[in-house]
Amino acid sequence: MPEPVCKYDRKIISVDEYETLLQLETNELVDTLARKYLRWENPYQKTLDSSRAPFYRWFSDGKLDIWQNTIGKHLRTQRRNKAALMWVGVDGRERVYTYHSLAYEVERLAMALINLGVKKGDKVLIFTPNLPETIVTMLACAQIGAVHIIYHIAYSSESLAERLQDCQASYIVTADSCPQTSHMLKEKVNDALNKIDHQIKHCIVIERTGERVHMRPKRDLWYQDLITDEKYSRGAKVERVRDANDPLFMLYTSSKTKTAKAVVHSTAGFLMWAQFTTELLFDMDDRDIFWCTADLAWITGHTYGIYGPLSLGNTVFIYEGSISYENTSLFFDFLDRFHITRMFSNPALLRSVMRAKNSRRYEAKATNSLRLIGCGGGEIKEDLYHWVLHALPKQGEIPLVNIWGQTESGGSLMANVPGTMGSKQNTRLRPLPGVKCSLVTKQGETISDHDEPGFMVLTHPLPSLCTDLYGDTKAYQSIYWDKFKGKNYYSTGDEAIRNKDGSYILTGRSDIALSAGAGNRKINEVEAVILSHERVRECAVIFIDHPTYGYMLLAFCVLKSYKDESYNDESLQSIKEHIIEESGEIALPDAIRLTKFLPKTPDNEINRPLLKEISLQMEGL
Repeated sequence: MPEPVCKYDRKIISVDEYETLLQLETNELVDTLARKYLRWENPYQKTLDSSRAPFYRWFSDGKLDIWQNTIGKHLRTQRRNKAALMWVGVDGRERVYTYHSLAYEVERLAMALINLGVKKGDKVLIFTPNLPETIVTMLACAQIGAVHIIYHIAYSSESLAERLQDCQASYIVTADSCPQTSHMLKEKVNDALNKIDHQIKHCIVIERTGERVHMRPKRDLWYQDLITDEKYSRGAKVERVRDANDPLFMLYTSSKTKTAKAVVHSTAGFLMWAQFTTELLFDMDDRDIFWCTADLAWITGHTYGIYGPLSLGNTVFIYEGSISYENTSLFFDFLDRFHITRMFSNPALLRSVMRAKNSRRYEAKATNSLRLIGCGGGEIKEDLYHWVLHALPKQGEIPLVNIWGQTESGGSLMANVPGTMGSKQNTRLRPLPGVKCSLVTKQGETISDHDEPGFMVLTHPLPSLCTDLYGDTKAYQSIYWDKFKGKNYYSTGDEAIRNKDGSYILTGRSDIALSAGAGNRKINEVEAVILSHERVRECAVIFIDHPTYGYMLLAFCVLKSYKDESYNDESLQSIKEHIIEESGEIALPDAIRLTKFLPKTPDNEINRPLLKEISLQMEGL
């Protein structure tokens, strides 16, 4: 099938401006972007301070008003009464917040938190569905200098307790329950709080479903009561000016660590990169409606679901649940009803929609609004690429923007920036302006030949990169900066191949984390949980492409002993229950297979490519 001509014309950052930015050295580019996207109360004296490398400090002595750099700056413009958030719940409830009403809610909660005793630097863990209150809580924490930490509701109370224990959170925000899960969130939180060795000061509970839950007097407070009580929601003095390097939020990741560690993102560097990459990749003006399908608990939800678009004054659509093969009609209904023009999703979700039996009834009329689709978190297969460019209306006019970034990077590092790559549309990844990268061998030697695989490294720091691993500075240095001795490289942990034209193809990312509609299932996490089961001797988790669901996560387990078939059935059920108890339903594989041995390579490593071939045959694919 021939590659269609892409007729997309950029609106915000022109092709010439983009080419100019590409020519700038990283520090010069960062200085340019910092002056464009951030409002400074106290101008910085130095763009980058490398004296304590790899603990880099950007914008030395710079201070900024966090409120004016997120939503406050829109309140004296015509965007004041523009829709900021358009929210739909899984039960059909809908809410719309203008920038003015969103600011009002944020200010009320910020004052309430201060009156409760929340101080700058305090950790506030957020364990909620995708609610407007979730976003209000994040922005309120940012305004008063508290560090917010969102943790996905699909994880177990055991996992939640481990994070609470690690970060020593003083406050937690949750909901009574949520329509899309059978587990009451407040009960999970209660269970987790009983497992930690310190007492939190307060648990704030959002009333989402009206379920009766246990509330401990004085410690537990209802969110609505808090923000409507004038004793709490008024009168507090909010100090909004922050140092550029103050932490903004933390997120837990374990893709490169043995145990879950929280990466720390700083205020100025993250906000600058979030705005720049949102504007560059999604090219939105005041007429656009933007839908980031990622859960707010992931870095994509932070950067492109909240901070990037809201700081730019865009309108954001939020769905409380997740899109899957079974509810494809909702996907097209949202596009049509809310006239969504820009989207950021992942290959698994888009493939599910593409393969759904009822897609053809909707796609012709419902996707007329779409002008651009961003896609990250996995490989874009040829059939998905051609579905976007041929099956959807406006053939050849909807760019499919392939985006690569990490939790640690705070945003995109590479993409095929729409409208900048000539007349042909493709999904080849190219470093964004300021991103200096290279492929190296295990010894850290630069690979200059094309089509030769290597390890992807950054040869120059970026302001959006995480600044530390909370509570484990040594691990931060060894994992990200000391992989290649004698080289000042940031290790992404991913492998790639460079093409003749200088673009890149990632070859290792999808084996680390599999993005799905509800969130990320990290393969090493799932393996670790299964291996902790008393009956399991060996385990290998892999994923395969699936024509209907996009991807399937499969686990192969070798038991310590075999008896009869009834023992196997009992073991399977026990393993499933163990996974749910330890990590939550989000970590449950799509299928678990018991086997007497796992195929190995000559050096005694598990032969995952062979397991994938066997799995495809077993699934009849």
